[in-house]
Amino acid sequence: MAINQNHLLEEGHRLDELHRSYDKDAELNEPFIVLTLGAGLIATLGLLANNSAVVIGAMVVAPWIMPLRTTVFAILVGDWRLLRNASQTLAIGFVITTLLALCIGLMAGTRGLLLLDKLPDEIIGRLNPNLIDLAIALVAGAMATYAKVRPSTVSSMAGTAIAVALVPPVCVMGLMIAGAAWGKAEGSGLLFAANLFGILIGGLTVLAIREPYLRSQLLRSRRTKIPFISALALSVIITIPLHKRFVAKLYDERSDLAKERIEFIISDFLENKTLTFGANESLALNGISFDWPNFWEQGRSPVVKLVVRVTNPKTPSYKQVQIIQDKINNLIGSEMNNLEFQIQVQRLQMSIVEGDEVPDNYDYDDELPWVDLEREVELTEQSNKGTDRQITGHNPSQEAQQRQPRKPGP
Repeated sequence: MAINQNHLLEEGHRLDELHRSYDKDAELNEPFIVLTLGAGLIATLGLLANNSAVVIGAMVVAPWIMPLRTTVFAILVGDWRLLRNASQTLAIGFVITTLLALCIGLMAGTRGLLLLDKLPDEIIGRLNPNLIDLAIALVAGAMATYAKVRPSTVSSMAGTAIAVALVPPVCVMGLMIAGAAWGKAEGSGLLFAANLFGILIGGLTVLAIREPYLRSQLLRSRRTKIPFISALALSVIITIPLHKRFVAKLYDERSDLAKERIEFIISDFLENKTLTFGANESLALNGISFDWPNFWEQGRSPVVKLVVRVTNPKTPSYKQVQIIQDKINNLIGSEMNNLEFQIQVQRLQMSIVEGDEVPDNYDYDDELPWVDLEREVELTEQSNKGTDRQITGHNPSQEAQQRQPRKPGP
């Protein structure tokens, strides 16, 4: 005989069963602390070693998904005591992991293992979150909650824990705080917040759909509505900076494609369609670089820097550069939303010197006063003869005395 699950919840049987299970997940006990320390240590070392497999292992070890799922259940049943216990457990895990990563970061910084100018890819990938990360967290939170109410899907928990990825962003934040890189620490902290609230909202959605009694509680009870609306409001607030970073990511990708195309067009134009560069033996294009404004500096015009090798220091002239700039803007600007480019030319002057141009009376000592040519020739000849004499570091004062002319005897 089929039993109506909604009826079971109203009678309290199913609800009591879920309560006992979630109470256990919310406990701050020895296994939670040990697993948190282990996951934090593994993740931090894996990030420094730039080893993705090690970081994934830390995601599986981390026990944070348990109190987070309990938070979802506590909100829907309006149990503020359980909500407080689960939040405290999660907060303590967050503090432990942050301090652990901070200490490791300080030690790594003093030994040159953490260089802010050359961060590992595993760290860089967690510094600039966007809406895609929030979407991943929503799905992961939904699957984690579904796995809880459907024990037959427990085998999927390892994959869910990997997708959730709460510990690595906190470790990155601790490492960046250790290096006083506050902007980067803010980015990794934002990723943690996006994962946290994404999991929370995804879990609330699945549990409310799965359990009709909990859904009715959400609609009727004020104790349930207050934390639910608060979590929803915080999630919406998180989406604002995530959206900006997502748009900035798209802008950077389009800018990279535009740079490649513009570099090809400029090179082809200068070398094949201008007399200034194409038919001038005293001037050659050495390279092209860009000073391109990022998403937050879109009001500034891009600067195209041309590095040229010249034998005539007067080429190219300012007028020639201006003409080239106007032509490039007419050629490309119309296709780039009327974007105006500024051309800057850096001259690298070259002079060609051949050996037969050196005069016979040229004084080498004026150019290389630190080289004793006669001494070098003497040492070279001795070496070629296979002498067993050992040459040691020279003593400048002793050699100076040896070079002084001897006074004629009486």
